[in-house]
Amino acid sequence: MIKKGIIFYLVSLLTACSVSSPPLTIDERYNEATNDLKQLFSEQEKPTHKMDFYEALARGVKYNLDYRVKLVNTALQIGQLKVAEFTMFPALNATGSLYTRSNAFSSFGITTAGTPTDVLNATPDTVRSARIALSWNILDFGINYVRAKEQSEKVLIAEEEARRQLQQLAQEILVSYWSAYSAQQLMDDTKAFQKLLQKSKAKLVVATKDYTIPKESILNYQAALLEGERRLIQLQYKYDKAISELRHLLFLPVDQKIVLAPLPAMFRKAQNLRYVDLQKMDAITLVSRPELRGQQYQQRIAKFGVKTVILQSLPGITPNYGAWNYNSNKFLINNIWLDRSVDVSWNLLNLASLPTTYKTAEFQVKFERLKLMALTMTALTETRYAFAHYNTLRREYAVAHKQYLTAQELYQLNSNRRLASLASDQQVILSRLKAIAAKMDENLLISDLSTVLGELYLSIGVDILPPDIMNLPLDKAVKALKRNFAIRNNANFPQFINLAYSKIFPHSNCDNKATT
Repeated sequence: MIKKGIIFYLVSLLTACSVSSPPLTIDERYNEATNDLKQLFSEQEKPTHKMDFYEALARGVKYNLDYRVKLVNTALQIGQLKVAEFTMFPALNATGSLYTRSNAFSSFGITTAGTPTDVLNATPDTVRSARIALSWNILDFGINYVRAKEQSEKVLIAEEEARRQLQQLAQEILVSYWSAYSAQQLMDDTKAFQKLLQKSKAKLVVATKDYTIPKESILNYQAALLEGERRLIQLQYKYDKAISELRHLLFLPVDQKIVLAPLPAMFRKAQNLRYVDLQKMDAITLVSRPELRGQQYQQRIAKFGVKTVILQSLPGITPNYGAWNYNSNKFLINNIWLDRSVDVSWNLLNLASLPTTYKTAEFQVKFERLKLMALTMTALTETRYAFAHYNTLRREYAVAHKQYLTAQELYQLNSNRRLASLASDQQVILSRLKAIAAKMDENLLISDLSTVLGELYLSIGVDILPPDIMNLPLDKAVKALKRNFAIRNNANFPQFINLAYSKIFPHSNCDNKATT
């Protein structure tokens, strides 16, 4: 026994050592990562030489992996729903066995008085048996039905999350595209200024050797050049950062060169939101926000949890009907037969804990209800904040635009005066720096205006992008986006609110549907 124990211990030890997985090597990790990148980029069509906003948006929707993860999650929830539906069906069990022994089993019969008889009972050395039975636990059916309903709610939640991710992705691409395009335009506009800086640096070297020029003038001149150089470095960083973010959203190679076309005109104009019907806007928000709809489904899941608690406290009844049995023992008179049975089981601990579990389930319902109320207030607040933010930015943009025009006019004046030897290079550089800074501020504000307007559309929960656009080829997706955004181009935000409200509430008026 000791030897057998030692051998068993050694075998177990060797088996345990053999199943431990070795860590991935550097080559394996590198090869897997490069293969993933090749697979990702091989599925994409090459970008055009000059990419416009619609192509960027279509690429983001089709190739952004974060959005595709949400779609896969939706498909996973749908698959789990189908599995949950199968658990409600009756169980059809088929079993079989093969039994054999080294010698024949035989025995003499015994009378009722307990005395042996001359009758010999025997069975074959090998016996085969089989059984097919249909059973259905009624309690499990009720619980599995409720859980299948819960899973159907999870499918709806996953669809709302994917819908929200799609609209959020469009907003992020818009913000990134705006930043990259603005920086690209400023980089092109400052090429002449970069040449002026290089010439001015050469003049500065000569001026430092001229002792007739006051030291203060040289230092001011040098300070202006350094300020100009710092602005160009900041602008270059802003451009590189925006392009990198756009590549990431579109899942393009990190060294892919991108030249961006101007944004559509609707993104470059300020809208007047004075005539927006706020009650209609709130009503659209309450029925369209994906977070609110998802939380409403979560609240329904909590209510199903109360039913599950009640069902689990009931006794389980399992009828077994039409069980077919077979035994290969040739000495049996009836070796094929049918049987029926009814099994009853009751977990009394579930019954004893029913008051506590029921109260906990009720608290879960209240918890989800409070979350829905909090999300409702948050959604309305976000919508009103985006509305107020846009109006504020619109007024600020009007002032910034005037500042840019003034700075640009001052730069032209100094440039003309320098040609007439009435202004110095230092004055031209400083005025040019002010014009560049004013242009950057104006571009930033118009970009913020477009971003906040997109957030306003996003906050009311309407679908700006078609939900099935991912399944279209890239060229057809671009055309579909142009048609879809044409609605926003032809109608301003107040008109869009009225149109969306009439579609959502076709037979209602604002007084009895919208909030105050």
